[in-house]
Amino acid sequence: MIDDQSVKKSIGHYMYVASYTYPHCAPGSDTVSTAKGIAVYEIDGRGQYQLIQVIASENPSYLSTNAEQSILYCVNELGVDDRAWEGRVSAYRIDNNTGKLEFINTQRTNGNWPCHCEVSPCGRYLVSANYGSGNFVVHPIESDGSIGQLLDEAVISHDGVGADPNRQSAPHPHMMTFHPSGKFVFGVDLGSDQVLAWALREESRLIPAPKASTQIASGSGPRHMVIHPTGQLAYVLNELSSTLDVFEVNTDTAGMIWKQSASLLPTHTDFVRPTFDATNPGKVPAGGNTGGAICIDAKGEYIYATNRGMNSVVTYAISPDSGRVTAIDWIPTEGCIPRGLAIEPDGEHVVVGNQDSDCIARFKVDRRSGKLQHNPQIIDCPVPTDFVFIPR
Repeated sequence: MIDDQSVKKSIGHYMYVASYTYPHCAPGSDTVSTAKGIAVYEIDGRGQYQLIQVIASENPSYLSTNAEQSILYCVNELGVDDRAWEGRVSAYRIDNNTGKLEFINTQRTNGNWPCHCEVSPCGRYLVSANYGSGNFVVHPIESDGSIGQLLDEAVISHDGVGADPNRQSAPHPHMMTFHPSGKFVFGVDLGSDQVLAWALREESRLIPAPKASTQIASGSGPRHMVIHPTGQLAYVLNELSSTLDVFEVNTDTAGMIWKQSASLLPTHTDFVRPTFDATNPGKVPAGGNTGGAICIDAKGEYIYATNRGMNSVVTYAISPDSGRVTAIDWIPTEGCIPRGLAIEPDGEHVVVGNQDSDCIARFKVDRRSGKLQHNPQIIDCPVPTDFVFIPR
């Protein structure tokens, strides 16, 4: 006999929402945030939601979790200039009964403005990217889930600039992500138009992969990438050019062979590549558009990506034969500057964080077409930027 309470508890999930917090402003925004930290929502099987906790954290702009989903990690995206390294990563224990968070510890990233973190498939390392200071770092994860001390040899810097003088005058790492096999870790650098690749060894050391870098088209500004569940394809979202590049991945060398470049925007649009103001390089001017975030469904059939400026989500269908993409739909995000998005665990919904509108748009997915349905559920939330989900 199945206990009714067990069935009830198995339905739904917890949603953890990242943010930029008071007294800071989100990148490109002139408005001081009212967010206080990481927001925790309980969402039941009917889509009803409840805010159950906000745990204080300074600029926890990106989140990651371990495979057991027992520990939540975040970057603390802080920094002023290279005279003081203020960036941090922090760890929180997840209560498996209530979904609430308990602070464990925090560590410096030896850099500024860390904007992305990810746990290695083996669960022993936390990698992060310091956008401001231009370095990639690896922290060990201790047996209790806490973040270990950063070693000097686990900080990787590199040289390189791009074509845009306001956004690419220096390296600007925007992401580190692992190949599904765990064999390689990739570093996406907006500043130098490169995707770098390493093997991760003992003592948190990054060793250049046989094919240590892949060049992206000049001025593209690669921001995020996702890897197909097969491990044989990579999709790179370019912030500055509003494009999506498709690559074939060599699983022995980490080499990436270009296959396709697709626009994030419709063919007929008034939105253009923005000209950035050097005094506020993150601000998207009126009429401009930049790529925001990207995610791929569990079966590798569809990709979703956000447009900041057009304020839309584009849906791509992935060819099962070639891996190439075809844009099949654009839908408004019902808010401004959709910075992050994620697919819920059941694959039935996509959530989008409208950074400058203080709201989350929760879209129903049409499972037959992959398209997002109109009239999303709107959840009020200050400066939402990224999401992690844990089953209830």
